[in-house]
Amino acid sequence: MKVLVAYDGTLDSKTALRYGLKKVKEDGGELVALHVFNSSLFVDYDAIPEAEEIARREASRYVKEAETIIRDEGSGVKASIIETEGNPGKEIIRYAEVENVDLLLCPSRYSTVVKTFRKMLNKKGLETSIYAYGSSPYSPVPTER
Repeated sequence: MKVLVAYDGTLDSKTALRYGLKKVKEDGGELVALHVFNSSLFVDYDAIPEAEEIARREASRYVKEAETIIRDEGSGVKASIIETEGNPGKEIIRYAEVENVDLLLCPSRYSTVVKTFRKMLNKKGLETSIYAYGSSPYSPVPTER
């Protein structure tokens, strides 16, 4: 089983990461935590010149937190963290499609990613388990049929 966690440092993404680690421990496979830095937010950004650097430092801190969670709770699990830049929604979908993930775990803020990815899979006749994390952890997003 290949599990992809869209990791953005939020409590929802930390919950998703922990759940993904547990799932891979139980069922085998591998987990990838994908962190996408949205650098396009800073194009024509009229704020302090250091805003992007501050955001990059914060993003780096999120990745370190993910590394700590994986180290502390993912003993024996094949897990990795991938960092990239771009539009988070598009990068999550692209990675999930290219890597043929079996389980996609996203914070609830990426609900449009979940819907877009599910539609794309349905058109191809494929199915992947997709969960969004929000106010109630581990709540599956119902499959659209």
